[in-house]
Amino acid sequence: MSQLLEGVAGVEESLLPARSTAPTSSAAGSGERRPVPAAEGSRWLSALRLHILRSLTATISGRPRVALYVLVKDSGSATDRRAIALAHAARAGFEVAETYVDDEWRADPAARFALARAYTALRRGEIHGLVAASRVDISSCDSVYEQELQRLRAADGFLALALDETRI
Repeated sequence: MSQLLEGVAGVEESLLPARSTAPTSSAAGSGERRPVPAAEGSRWLSALRLHILRSLTATISGRPRVALYVLVKDSGSATDRRAIALAHAARAGFEVAETYVDDEWRADPAARFALARAYTALRRGEIHGLVAASRVDISSCDSVYEQELQRLRAADGFLALALDETRI
């Protein structure tokens, strides 16, 4: 993990891979692509998330203000996941301004009401980023998760996770 964190620090965005696919050996010249193994995709997503987090927090004077985000699945309780996110925010030195909880399971992050309010707070400059227990609070689907990282970046926000993408 520490090697991954050191390797991502200072990485220019242009050096990050464009997508989590690679050419197939039989079609090296044809441009055909194959899915990358899950572990490699998770490392790439972690690198992307950490790049966004570091590039944005480097420009913030003082403690970054964050909101905790929790997705509750199957009529569970938000208490444990909120506690994990809160402990991570404290360790990272973030100031927690708000907690957003989506307690209705919706697979599409764009359909989650609390997450939409968090994006509004980001765009208004009320917070700098979101803290969640794990990427599952955003999405377990690689392509949807990557899309949400890009949406956060477009809103000038970052995502900090208590459990990195490779430890779901």
